[in-house]
Amino acid sequence: MSKVIQVIKPIKSNIGGTSIINAPKKKVAAYARVSTDYEDQINSYKVQCEEYDNIITSNPNYVFAGIFADQGLSGTQAKKRPEFMRMIESARAGEIDLILTKSISRFGRNTVDVITYMRELREIGVEIFFEKENISSLDPKIDFMLTILSSIAQEESRSISTNVKWSYEKKFKKGIVDARRIYGYDVVDSKYQIIPEEADVVRKMFELVLRGHKVNDIAKNLNASGIKSLTNKDWTYGAIKHILSNERYIGDALLRKTVTIDYLTKKVVKNDNVADKYYVSNNHEAIITKDDFEAVQLLLKDKSRSLRNTSKITKYPLSGIIYCPKCGRTLKRQQVNRGVNMRVVFNCNHYYGNEQLCSSTTPNYDLVLEATYDSIRELYSNESALENLFEVFDNNIASNNLRKEINRLKDDVDSLLSLHYEDTENNDIVNQINFNNEQIENLEQELILSVTSSVRLDHIKSLVKKEQFTDSLVHPKDFYSLIFADTKKITFIISATKTIDELLKIYKLVLKTEPLLSKMYVAKSGKEGIYYEVLIYE
Repeated sequence: MSKVIQVIKPIKSNIGGTSIINAPKKKVAAYARVSTDYEDQINSYKVQCEEYDNIITSNPNYVFAGIFADQGLSGTQAKKRPEFMRMIESARAGEIDLILTKSISRFGRNTVDVITYMRELREIGVEIFFEKENISSLDPKIDFMLTILSSIAQEESRSISTNVKWSYEKKFKKGIVDARRIYGYDVVDSKYQIIPEEADVVRKMFELVLRGHKVNDIAKNLNASGIKSLTNKDWTYGAIKHILSNERYIGDALLRKTVTIDYLTKKVVKNDNVADKYYVSNNHEAIITKDDFEAVQLLLKDKSRSLRNTSKITKYPLSGIIYCPKCGRTLKRQQVNRGVNMRVVFNCNHYYGNEQLCSSTTPNYDLVLEATYDSIRELYSNESALENLFEVFDNNIASNNLRKEINRLKDDVDSLLSLHYEDTENNDIVNQINFNNEQIENLEQELILSVTSSVRLDHIKSLVKKEQFTDSLVHPKDFYSLIFADTKKITFIISATKTIDELLKIYKLVLKTEPLLSKMYVAKSGKEGIYYEVLIYE
């Protein structure tokens, strides 16, 4: 018997019509993409979608499997195109047999992505037809051709990225600021315009920080007042911190804060010595003064306990500033006894000299708090004491001189660094740089105290003008740097020049200072009383 050889030809796909033999209907989808939101591109996007809808629905051999379209997205990274990834998932689930797309560059600009997904789809029997190149992913020559064409598309993407960077560089050098809506400013004709109501909130944020409030507590304050953020949501730590550190509120603009380091992944990093930055001064009307802004930056970066403890909005008004006069440790609010005999006291539970329990007595919490507010009222009713207080603060506010000295030292450091680059072995230069940096750090601490003292003084003076002076208008920490208390005596300390840490180191000496005023206070209940003194330590 002779052999019989029969040739079985492959079924050839015909995108525009029918197959050579009767084959099952194909589940056909289309993928469209435009990379910007400009009007002409939007039109192109609509045209692509309408065209593919007509092609698929008009062909009797096709079953419509959907149109997947990414609008305003780059093609350099597949995972960042949600519709593309949804299409791939549908293909994996067996819901697509054929994908129509305008060109390789529309399918993707990343060579690796294009080839990877094309091969994966081909292995599961899904064909891709690239209309512009008139090529199918089932063609045996496709891998070689696709590598070349995708590389061209990728190079085009790199070229576009380079051109965009160049155009931004030109804008930066000319000081052209891309004005975008931020809290406190609207954008009119590409320029910032102050929104008065929001600007008042921004000023309040800076003032509260300078008066010692924590960022989280400012958020609580604003949210409790019903004030919403730019997105009409509650304020968060991050949102307020961003405002407090944004130079645009002083009328300036720092350009190129971030840089894109990879045109394919679009990875953006903070511009820390990666590329040139451009600082544009006096670009628009300021909301905050430069002096206040600089002081807030110093406060935000300061991690010392002396500044952390000055938070105004705490659960209890005296938290962080009330101490034991015997051992100099923090007094804790504590409940003692139970039932009807329960009372709240300030208790010192620390060992004195690490050897024995401190023998300091525990004053009544409510009595100390009442006496604190009474002492503030006494200050305001005593014209001589108030003038003395104002004079002390005025005499110790020397912000301008401190700023000049800090700037001078920074200039010296810059000059020394230049010398160090030329002579890296010279230890004298290194030592001088370190010494100057220490001096700068110390002066910055003094500057913080000077500026915060100025803000505290302005706030205290503003209360004098109030027709009705009530406890709700004041906070003890706006007046007192430190408080020492036991059952016999409370000492309120005011200082415009010392931090909490500095005062605690010399607290026994501080307590010997001549008082500004003194009084025997009787509780509202009339059942107990306590003696207090207010003193100023310079």
